[in-house]
Amino acid sequence: MIVLLLTLAGIALLLFFSTRGHGSAGSSDVVDRDVQRARAEIAAIAGRADHR
Repeated sequence: MIVLLLTLAGIALLLFFSTRGHGSAGSSDVVDRDVQRARAEIAAIAGRADHR
């Protein structure tokens, strides 16, 4: 029983240290050019709408 608990604790600790500092697949470090383009276009349209 003690060996099982120590093994599970070791695996959990290993997983914790192996995933620490790594972002998930959808992390904010990824730059989506389409989103940037769409936001720029929306900002431009909103800017033109304000100056009419």
